[in-house]
This record gives sequence, structure tokens and C-alpha cells, in this order.
Amino acid sequence: MDIRGFGDANVRKFYELGLLPDIPGIYKMNFDKIGAMEGFGQKSIDNLQQAISNSKKQPLHRLIYGLGIRFVGETTAKTLAQAIDHLLDLKSFALEQLQNLEDIGPKVAGSVHHFFSNKDNIRMLEELEKLGLQLKNQKKEHTKDGNLTGQTFLFTGTLPTLKRSEAEAMAEANGGQILGGVSAKLNYLVVGEDAGSKLAKAQSLGVRILDEDALRRVLAGKSPD
Repeated sequence: MDIRGFGDANVRKFYELGLLPDIPGIYKMNFDKIGAMEGFGQKSIDNLQQAISNSKKQPLHRLIYGLGIRFVGETTAKTLAQAIDHLLDLKSFALEQLQNLEDIGPKVAGSVHHFFSNKDNIRMLEELEKLGLQLKNQKKEHTKDGNLTGQTFLFTGTLPTLKRSEAEAMAEANGGQILGGVSAKLNYLVVGEDAGSKLAKAQSLGVRILDEDALRRVLAGKSPD
């Protein structure tokens, strides 16, 4: 699970002391015991409690990524999140349904299907929901159609002023969809410095190429030229 503020050393220490026996244990931690540990003052406790509270409200794709499902990276996690209204919807997805999702092949589909076919994993997720973790796709429920609805994007290279995560979020906020690779289904490849092989493949397929300035014009509903 992705809970900023824990720190790897602290996680190991919590496990060793029996304070963190499993993932749901994150949300049942005994802060009195932690406060009695060396190096944990009130500020550390407050930061830890805030990090845990914030983790309950993270976007669904961050939760999916944080589950550590084999072969599921951040882009694939976003694809899975876009396909569901609730995380447990994935337990009813057949292998064929998973492979029909954008950029999900047999290997990834098999891994996801295996995870959500495991009764222990389902029980864990159900317990996490009871403990207050958000398993509903709030973003899907509240995102309205934008001027980029139906348009697909992929980012490669280093943009001049935007982090890739920021640029992707801006496209998604306007209704765009982020793909995991170059294909005929891709509308826009946004390139920065050191774009790599994706640029050549996109050009061979006739995909529209944007730099950061052109992306900003597209986001504003204007012509990229």
C-alpha cells in the first residue's frame, strides 16, 4: 500500500513488533504503543495518522497500483480503474473481458484475474472497505465530459515545465484517456526531450505529435497548430 510518511525502516519495525501484521493492520494501528517507541514523538505520530487518513481517500488507480499485483504498473492501474465503478467489480471480470481493455495482454490479464479470484485477497479488500478505505471510483462518478472526451494520449520524454503526472492529470481532467503504448487507437503522442522509440512508431502510424505548448492549446480547446 502507498502510504507516504511510513518509511521502509518504520514499516519493518512495525512488522517486527507485531504492530502491522497485514495490510488492514495499517488502519488498526495502536498509536499509544507507537508513541512509546524510541524516535516517535507527537509530531511523528501526527504525521503518521495524517498519512493513513489521506491514504483512505486516494484515487482508485493509486490503490490498484499499491496492491502490488504482478505486471500492473501505474498506466495499467488507470486502465483498470476506468473500467469499473467499484474495485470489487474486478472479481467478476473474465480473462477475455480483461484482455479487451486497452493495452492489457494475456500476461497482465492472467495476473489480475488470479489476484481477484483469490478469496483471501477479496476478504482483505472487504475488510479495508469496512475500515474506511475508498474502493469506489469517485473520479469516474464525478468527472464530467470534457472537451477531450474520447481522445487518447500518451506521454514520452521530459517536458519543459510539466511533470508527466501533472500533464496526464490535466488531460484526464478534460476527459482524455491515457494509453500505455503506441497503437492505432492513439490520437496524440505528447513528446518532450529524449522521446525515444515511441516517437518513431507514432509517426509511422500517423499519430498526431504534440509538444508541451501544443498540448496546452489542445487542453484549452484550441487547435494545436
